[in-house]
Order: sequence, then C-alpha cells, then structure tokens
Amino acid sequence: MMQLLKSLLQSPDPSRRLTDNPPPPEVAVCALLLEAAETDHDFTEDERRLIAGQIHAHFGLSDQEIVDLIAETQKMRVMAGDSWPFTHAIRRAYSPAQKKELLVAIWRVLLSDKKLTAHEEQWARRLRDMIAVNQSTLMEAKRMAAKPAKKG
Repeated sequence: MMQLLKSLLQSPDPSRRLTDNPPPPEVAVCALLLEAAETDHDFTEDERRLIAGQIHAHFGLSDQEIVDLIAETQKMRVMAGDSWPFTHAIRRAYSPAQKKELLVAIWRVLLSDKKLTAHEEQWARRLRDMIAVNQSTLMEAKRMAAKPAKKG
C-alpha cells in the first residue's frame, strides 16, 4: 500500500510532461481552435471546415497534413487534460501580433454559428488571461472576426 502511494505521489516522467516539452505552434493553435469549437458543446461540420481553413491559412498545410495534425492534437489534448500546455506555448512563443491573429481565428470559430453563448464569451476572457493579452486586443480581434470577409 505504501509503495502504491509513493508511486502516485512521484513526479511524472519529465519526458511526458507537455510543459517541459511544449507542443509546436501548429499543435497549440489547433488545440485552441478545437477547444473554441467545443465550448458550446456543438462541434459542427462547418466548424471543422473553418478550423481546417484557418490552419491552412496560418501554416500552409495540405488537407492530409491538417487531418494528421488534428488527430495528433486530439491525442495531446487527452494526454494534457486541459488547455494549459497549449496556452502556455502560445504565451511564450507568440508575439502580440501573432496572438491577435490567433484570437481573430478563434473568434471566427466562436462566432461561426451566429450565436455566442455566455460560456463561449467567458472562455474567451479566460483565454485572454492565459495567453497574456489585454482586453482591448481581445475585443479588437472579436470585431475583426465579425467583419465579413472581403471578396477578391
């Protein structure tokens, strides 16, 4: 019994901790886009396509690379248990301009179903703190995401 307690209280293998080995930006961004889509508990096919388009626009990945990235990201999200490793990676690696660009993409996902729930709004405010941006940046990103895309 004592051995079991000791093994439970020991630090996990450092090679398995996402904070010691932060995920690459593509995975961190993908994880946050997926979480945004799942926040309202209604992850639609339109949101899946929007996320794939956002990933393609940001990273230039092919359709198959996007499918693989989403699958790998889902595994890492399960392993992580929460979004902290992904937000921490963005917080440390992204410039303010890159964070704003990411927030625009996230708002596009949140606003894509034309109904923003209180839970989604609260999640976005928490995300603001986790990636270290100010309220005005969050609101500017929301305004930018709400604007219709310019044609041609």
